[in-house]
Amino acid sequence: MSAVCEFLKGLKKAELQTIHQFWLPGESVQAKAEVLRTRVGSALRKGVGIEERVARLSQSQRRLIVTVLGRAAPRAPLADLQEALALGGASRIEVEATLRQLVERGFISRNKKKDRAKPEVLEIPDELAGHLARVLEVGGEPTSAADVISQKRLPFEIDFESGTIEERIDQLTDPVLVKLCHQTLKKRGIFDLESQSALDVLEDAGIEDPDLASWRTLLEDAGIGTIGSISLQDFGISIPDPALVIFQEWIQIRAKARLNDVTEPDSIIEAGVDLFIDLERFSLQVEQNPIRLTRSGSFPKRLAEQCRQGMLLERLDTILEGDSVTSVLRVALRLGIIENFAGELRVNSDSLASWRNLEFRRKVEVLLQRFLEESAGERWSFHQEALRGILMDAMRATKGDRWCSLEGLIDHCVGTYMLELEEREVASSLRLRREEDFAQKRLQSPFHRLGTDLAYWIVNRLLCLGLCEIGQIDGSLAAFRLTSLGHDQLGHPCEAGECRILVNPDFEIMLFTGGVDGMCLELQLARFCERLSAERVRRFRATPESMRFGIRSGLAIDEIRKVLEDASDHPLPETVAVSIRDWGRDMDWVQARPAIIFSGLRPDRCKSLRELLDQEKVKHVELGRGEILIPGSTLQSADGSNPRFIDRLREQGWLVRIEEDSALRLKSPSKESQ
Repeated sequence: MSAVCEFLKGLKKAELQTIHQFWLPGESVQAKAEVLRTRVGSALRKGVGIEERVARLSQSQRRLIVTVLGRAAPRAPLADLQEALALGGASRIEVEATLRQLVERGFISRNKKKDRAKPEVLEIPDELAGHLARVLEVGGEPTSAADVISQKRLPFEIDFESGTIEERIDQLTDPVLVKLCHQTLKKRGIFDLESQSALDVLEDAGIEDPDLASWRTLLEDAGIGTIGSISLQDFGISIPDPALVIFQEWIQIRAKARLNDVTEPDSIIEAGVDLFIDLERFSLQVEQNPIRLTRSGSFPKRLAEQCRQGMLLERLDTILEGDSVTSVLRVALRLGIIENFAGELRVNSDSLASWRNLEFRRKVEVLLQRFLEESAGERWSFHQEALRGILMDAMRATKGDRWCSLEGLIDHCVGTYMLELEEREVASSLRLRREEDFAQKRLQSPFHRLGTDLAYWIVNRLLCLGLCEIGQIDGSLAAFRLTSLGHDQLGHPCEAGECRILVNPDFEIMLFTGGVDGMCLELQLARFCERLSAERVRRFRATPESMRFGIRSGLAIDEIRKVLEDASDHPLPETVAVSIRDWGRDMDWVQARPAIIFSGLRPDRCKSLRELLDQEKVKHVELGRGEILIPGSTLQSADGSNPRFIDRLREQGWLVRIEEDSALRLKSPSKESQ
């Protein structure tokens, strides 16, 4: 039994609740004593928020704790403490009051002996004493809280160049510990000893209660790592208790060695410009038919299924996580292209027009910045922002088109982050965020989620942007490579790839694409053609319906013809040129404009009205028969007010009656169906 468990063993529920409230103020009140004992015990062993708890102590309380910690063991007779503190000017009453508060808060236990002849002993649990000694700088140079997973916790320097970590592990004398260490390497250096895989290793060896103290000595003497209760709660990272730890310096060195240790993948996964095509088509659909959400605010299932059939990202449904329609919708909402107005999805025309006018590289840059700043949701903790920055730096250092190990890349990013917790001021950033509104941000993250969430971001963000390709080896995502677009975004010099099309007389268009220019051309073709194949040679087909989509998206027939002629090495087939011209005849925009008609006017009144409209600088046309037309005006503006000239007429004594005809009002398809 640990010293903390022994300390809490005899406490009553009320005493446990007081300690729980001090050490875990954000948790709800627990009713059962055993639950309280478990939660409080875990907090004391890990030193949860130890810096903040010590900061709340008075000078006399700190002085008493330091006096106890100054002994060979963290325990001392009460009489000796009273004498030592009295030398500093503290009275007996002050010492007793200070001691009572420390006992109530769980810092110190009072071991009262039944035999009054024996002195009363004050004791700090061993696990908590280590955390307090570090924060209060007892015994010389303090050890940083972040160094519990680093070789800096050792009193000697490790020679990282004399062999690999695998060689050091194999030299251990305990075969069970060797197996556990190799398992730890697969877990990025931190292994939960209460996990099922660890329990299986112990069960196979016939060990029920392992000697963690002797294992810790073996690991630290060998310069491999440590074992036991490790806490990084002050940095917002949860570590299993107990855990086997391999120093992160070894993990980082091993990751760098594994980066280029990858074979040619069996298959290559790439998304190209699929996300941008789906975003354009989905926006076009919502622009024509606004979508009414369900009462719960969800996307209608039947409509989602129809949209899903046209999504190009569906070809990666086994790789990407989540629904493609939901993913594209979230991107559109984040860009402001689509807005949720009173439970109805509508297109913001200005934002959509601005987005369409952006050059392709600029579109990628905007979306990449949005993804880098992403922080809301279950998949994102505030640690991910820093991890993405480390990943981008690692990608900038990658030159050429060679493959690198995806697992090695993630291990390198996580290892670098764990070794830079102090330099990045993660603890102070965590405290600041806790004081702010963090309802949308997950602050505390289990260690294993640092790597898995970063891997999710690589696959579901960078891959979808077309910045990278993922290689599969034996059915697993194992390799990573930057595309031409990725090199371009990171500022790497890259050669322009092949980019040309071949237009067949049957309206099939074959795109031989390579490089960023090829991706730009593919995005242009997708606006007025249907894509038939996503192989290395993209195949499209132009139809009257696809041309109609292109016209609705803002293209003109002349622009479509120019795209095909400029990208083709040969003149367009006569049948294609004639068909494009014929299709364009029936696709001109017919504009419907609002207007106001004044009727029932005598000649003199008609003259007076024209004079007033001239004064107001309102364009108008006299139709004859006592009618005047004012084109481009409506009777009511967005705020419900009438045009100014209507008010002027009424001020001059005109009797103006506004006629409304509900039969002339346009109704949306959704209302007609109801």
